[in-house]
Amino acid sequence: MSNSAFITILEKIASKDKDFRYMATSDLLNELQKDTFKTDADTERKLCMAVLHQLEDASGDISGLAVKCLGILVRKVAEARAEEMARSLCDKVILGKKEQQRDIASIGLKTIIAEISGGQLATNCAAIITSKMLEGASNKDNNDVVGDSLEILTDVLGKFGGLVVSEHTRIRDCLLGQLDDSRAALRKRALQGLAAVSVYLADELLDQVITQLLGKLQQKGLKADIARTYIQSIGQISRAVGYRFGRHLSTAVPLVMSYCDNAAEGDDELREYSLQALESFVMRCPHDSRPLLDALLKAVLKYIKYDPNLADDMEEDEEEEGGDEEEDEDNGSEDQYSDDEDMSWKVRRAAAKCLSAAVSAYPDALPELYRRSAEPLIARFREREENVLVDVFAAFIELCHQVGQAAGRYAVDDPASPLGLLRADVPSTVKAAARLLKEKSPKTKIGVFGVLRELVEVLPASVAEQIALLVPGVLHALTDKSSSSSNLKIEALLFLKLAMASNPPSVFQPHVKALSPAVFAAANERYYKVAAEALRVCEQMVLVVAPAPGQPVSSELKPLVKPLFDAVMQRLCAQDQDQEVKECAILGMSTVVAQLGGELSSEVPPVLKVLLERLRNEITRLAAVKAFSAICRSPREVDLSSVLDAVLAELTSFLRKANRALRQASLQALEAVTSKYGSRYEAAAATQYVEEVALMVSDADLPLAALALRFLVTLLAKQPGLAPTIVQKVLPGAMQLVRSPLLQGAALDALQAFFSALTSTGAPAAAPDA
Repeated sequence: MSNSAFITILEKIASKDKDFRYMATSDLLNELQKDTFKTDADTERKLCMAVLHQLEDASGDISGLAVKCLGILVRKVAEARAEEMARSLCDKVILGKKEQQRDIASIGLKTIIAEISGGQLATNCAAIITSKMLEGASNKDNNDVVGDSLEILTDVLGKFGGLVVSEHTRIRDCLLGQLDDSRAALRKRALQGLAAVSVYLADELLDQVITQLLGKLQQKGLKADIARTYIQSIGQISRAVGYRFGRHLSTAVPLVMSYCDNAAEGDDELREYSLQALESFVMRCPHDSRPLLDALLKAVLKYIKYDPNLADDMEEDEEEEGGDEEEDEDNGSEDQYSDDEDMSWKVRRAAAKCLSAAVSAYPDALPELYRRSAEPLIARFREREENVLVDVFAAFIELCHQVGQAAGRYAVDDPASPLGLLRADVPSTVKAAARLLKEKSPKTKIGVFGVLRELVEVLPASVAEQIALLVPGVLHALTDKSSSSSNLKIEALLFLKLAMASNPPSVFQPHVKALSPAVFAAANERYYKVAAEALRVCEQMVLVVAPAPGQPVSSELKPLVKPLFDAVMQRLCAQDQDQEVKECAILGMSTVVAQLGGELSSEVPPVLKVLLERLRNEITRLAAVKAFSAICRSPREVDLSSVLDAVLAELTSFLRKANRALRQASLQALEAVTSKYGSRYEAAAATQYVEEVALMVSDADLPLAALALRFLVTLLAKQPGLAPTIVQKVLPGAMQLVRSPLLQGAALDALQAFFSALTSTGAPAAAPDA
């Protein structure tokens, strides 16, 4: 755009008509976004002044566009001009009389900070903004200016704190001074700034800051609100600087714990901040906090059940953990106790998070951690506050995960093995989970399914023994009608799929009849994620219903075969649906045909035609390739004669496609089809297959070469008469592959098997001396 055009825009920006100003600012934004934007120094200066003026426009739409213009302009104008804009906005923040003016200037400065990436411009702007904001933070007459200055200072320090090293001492003194202010908002912004700059402070300066904070906490008679601020500061700095805080932990941990233990009655905020600080010590300084683990664990386990309003009742609940269902229902009124002024739940939540951090940080101490924390965590499944319960679940899941990770480090009969300890706790855990699945809250039930999934992954057999307790809760979740039912159904289906896949069919056979209607209904849901997960469960359900090879389906399970087929077939035939649902339906139906084809003999031919259509569709062909591969690998007899030639033609054509995953799956499918129907191939067709596969026997892609050779080995076993053709088409490439320095692993094994199969045919052309 020419300078005259920019002048026209500037004239319209100065118009009294709001619509003119809006359109002109919008045009300017469009021009600035172009890579070809360029103008002379004078026009550039005028543009900067106009954008700064537009920031203060009475129309919010116009000032919003001006902020966007500012973000682009600061990267495209001369550095001196950008520095002038930063300085001008800083002056408006610290000298502006009107709150609206200061607010829009603050937004402008934050935009500049966000858009500048580095270089000399970043150094200069960071120095200008930091110096000006320190000046604004020392304003004694206007608290709003101080607050805005501290907020912007935190932003610039978080991004460019390393570029203002010369100002670190001033910054430290300014922010530490604000921590004693009587206004909570200013103290909060000051501690955030202190955490932001601490990352960049030299070790000596950082030690001075931490020592001063700890020294302040060691003073007697410190006001509670000031103590909370200093505890928060310690926690946030340790979270920011990590291991550099470690040398101070011997002082900091006992000090923080003493404040937590000696907090006044009702001062739950101080306890919460103390536990959050302990969590940051464990997360960021695990090595240095390791010697203090015992004391830390005592504090966490004490406060995870801290509930002054229900202390006695909760203890009774824990003792009556083995009570029957009627007792659970009677205690429901207690669980629904509510007090808007009760903030003790924040203490319990902070303790749960701290415990989770400790479990994650110290896998070497897992046996001790499990023995001391598992029972209290399971007891807290009765937690009345949902926000706390979610973090209790997270802590228990982390504990189970670490147990699973450590399982291989202990002998099976080792009494110290955490796996054995967890196995003993599974019944009480599942019972508590089953009780919670009767609750009304979807969020709680989603958390419960997360716990159950982790248990199944670590100890599938132990959960299987208790599965009867969980089936009613699973059904309740799958039939939930609440607004957030979709997420709950997905979690229930994920658990069901994992539990079925991790246990023998006999575990779920007594329950599959009760579960199937809800699963089939979920497979027909409109929300694609629910439908996809339900189809995956249907696939696992097939394996539960299917008999052993050579055996008929049991009379109890036979009525489920047709409804199961119909549920999957309905989704397989549907056209307008999500890709994930299509793929799940294809793979699910392949399992149905592979495992229950004998029970559905009249239904198989139409299904094969539909699968062939999906094989010819570019969107679904990969899933269809895998489906035919699964059908052919089934130990049961499934007649593919009606579609065999068409399937083979499609599979061989896929070998020429660029999609590597498709070629790989096609080779695997060709091997599977050949292993079952290779003896039926006509000589001309078999020769064509060999020619297509021969191109892949090279060191260009060894995994594909291995699959190609495996297919040829299978083909030779079914049709030894093809040996001369294979010698002519494949052997030259195989001999080149032998000489390749890359040959190893699966490709080497497959090549050896290929040579062995070739020579065993007895064909003269395949003889070793030929």
